[in-house]
Amino acid sequence: MPEDLQALIDRLQRDAVDEGQRRARVIIEDAEAKAAASVREAEAQAAALLEQAERDARAFTERSVVALDQAGRDLLIAVSQSFERMLDDLVHDSLTEELRPGLLAEMLVKMAEAYGARSSRERRTAMLLNQADLDEMVGLYAQRYRDKLAAGVELRLDNSIVKGFRLSMSDDHIEHDFTIDAIAEALGHHLRPRLAEILPRVAPKDAAAGRPAGVPEPRR
Repeated sequence: MPEDLQALIDRLQRDAVDEGQRRARVIIEDAEAKAAASVREAEAQAAALLEQAERDARAFTERSVVALDQAGRDLLIAVSQSFERMLDDLVHDSLTEELRPGLLAEMLVKMAEAYGARSSRERRTAMLLNQADLDEMVGLYAQRYRDKLAAGVELRLDNSIVKGFRLSMSDDHIEHDFTIDAIAEALGHHLRPRLAEILPRVAPKDAAAGRPAGVPEPRR
């Protein structure tokens, strides 16, 4: 009987050990499965985050390129406009210095000669000037140019003229504008396209299109 009891005890112990080992294996397998699932989930999340980060980086890069391109255009437009204003100022300053009454008188003589060559009839011509130039022109006209001009040339005051003159031929209803603003506009019309050609040479090129970035149209 004691031997049977001992055998039973030994069997129960073995069964308990086997059951414990089985449960341990189940627990270990379950833990390993959960760990593998966690690793896969973490890897999937990391991949998603990396993909989103790459998309964000591409979008940021594209926005940055667009912003830099626009900033380059804006800068070039600002520089072009600044150069145009500088050009206008230089032209005005130069004309203010050059459009002296002596030159105005010579221009009047040339125009009178040109019109005289085209027609033998006498024209009534009015030359309109500001007060300062009119005063000096009267002296020059009386001293040096009266014999060179056709009869009927009248010098008149026009306070709206800053510099230069307007020439009015009433018989033919012709008026020529040689004021500083008119001459400056005519010069600018020829100089601005040249300026627009020069600026792109120092401007960055659009690599894709091979063209200057953001060069504004010259003013007409």
